[in-house]
Amino acid sequence: MNDKLKDKYKNLSAYSFTTYNNELVISFDGFDNQQDILEFADFVFAKIKMRYWHTDKVPTFH
Repeated sequence: MNDKLKDKYKNLSAYSFTTYNNELVISFDGFDNQQDILEFADFVFAKIKMRYWHTDKVPTFH
C-alpha cells in the first residue's frame, strides 16, 4: 500500500505551522480530486496514531 500511495501522491506539497494556541496546522496541496484528500488524511493520521475529524466538505475558518 505504501508504494501505491507514494506513486499516487508524488506531486503533493505541504507546509505546516503552529498557532498562538499551540495548535498544529498542516496544509497539503496537489491532489487530483477531493476523494484523494480523504484517503490521504486517513493514511497520515493512522501513521501518526492520531484521531481526527473530517466531513464531506472542505473545512472553513471564520
